[in-house]
Amino acid sequence: MSRRTWWSLGGLAALALLAVLMTVDIMPHEEYVPEPEAAVPTEDTIPDPPSAYGIPLDGFVIDQQHIKRGDTFGDLLAAHGVSYGVVDSLVNVAAGSFDVRHMHVGHPIAYVFTSDTTALLSYFVYEVDPVEHVVFHVLPPYDVRVGHRKVDTTERALSVEVTGALYNDLANAGGDPRLAMLLADIYAWTVDFYRIQKGDRFSVVFEEHTVDGQPYGDPEVLAARYISGEMTKEAYRFAQDSAMGYFDAEGNSLRKAFLQAPLKFSRISSGFSRHRFHPVQKRFKAHLGTDYAAPYGTPIHSVGDGVVEKAGYTAGNGNYVKIRHNSVYETQYLHMRKILVKLGQRVAQGQVIGEVGSTGLATGPHVCFRFWKNGVQVDHRKEELPSADPVTPAHMAAFQQERMPLAQALDGAGDRRDPTVEF
Repeated sequence: MSRRTWWSLGGLAALALLAVLMTVDIMPHEEYVPEPEAAVPTEDTIPDPPSAYGIPLDGFVIDQQHIKRGDTFGDLLAAHGVSYGVVDSLVNVAAGSFDVRHMHVGHPIAYVFTSDTTALLSYFVYEVDPVEHVVFHVLPPYDVRVGHRKVDTTERALSVEVTGALYNDLANAGGDPRLAMLLADIYAWTVDFYRIQKGDRFSVVFEEHTVDGQPYGDPEVLAARYISGEMTKEAYRFAQDSAMGYFDAEGNSLRKAFLQAPLKFSRISSGFSRHRFHPVQKRFKAHLGTDYAAPYGTPIHSVGDGVVEKAGYTAGNGNYVKIRHNSVYETQYLHMRKILVKLGQRVAQGQVIGEVGSTGLATGPHVCFRFWKNGVQVDHRKEELPSADPVTPAHMAAFQQERMPLAQALDGAGDRRDPTVEF
């Protein structure tokens, strides 16, 4: 084949290849993806609340803020065009229902403006707490009113077995841990909280309060039951002659003449003993008191009503207070860091009389609590203490009528596997 013929055939092949490249898709395959359609906005079907703070919202907008340090009532309003003359008028109108000087840092406030182009301030609101709020109408006729949100109350029952700290056990069971403090107060005269053991059980019927679904205030204990081994102690709330108290099933008051201990929460580091090795003097001697160890500064409470008989310092006792309660009983509190009462002062049960320290012969912060009966030091934890007034015969029928459904609720709280029961 001649060279000319060879080049002619080569040219035809090249043209054929070019035709293929121009007409055949030999690139990697890629699927067509359509453009996403713009989402059509859905209509907001949740209506605005018809009012806020009792103010109809139609035609208004609200700007909610908080009181900052240095804010004053006058400056807050003046910043939105309200004259100090109007501010003075509002202060006068509010007199008797609210003092604007009592506004506190961090509390919520709200400005309510007209929704038109003028954005005129019409109302100013200060929230005293989650329930109470004060509404100032800053346009003529000037007006100030105090409003209240609705407080919802729910009754619940709960039962927990003590595994460690009662505070944590209640919280783990879904209850308000503040119930532990309330139970400690209720049983302060009848249960030694330093002797609570694992396996003991507390059942409680209580009311809790909410505002707009948020917890409000402390829960209120209606009834409680404490079981330790074969011992059962019940408490039922009941009011007689306008005085509220807690009573057992027979109507006896749980309030005793004396508290079980001078500290709410601590631990016993040394008990009453006729023969104890003294940690400082390094010899055996009688320890005619009970030591409660607690951090420095822990409040020390008088266990009963009485008069301060002694208040001072000695080398052994450190700072101490002695209280005469009546012709039979006296108590003494040693090693205080600080004494908060004076000689001859009358004190009430539960009143703070000093702070835990380690003055005198002490190796660490604690209070040595001593108890006299007819002039003799005794172990107060073994004494049968006198009781306060029981339910009177005139109120007994009403007491039992209130007690019975509460007792059934306590039974139910302990029987159900779910530790919390709502009624």
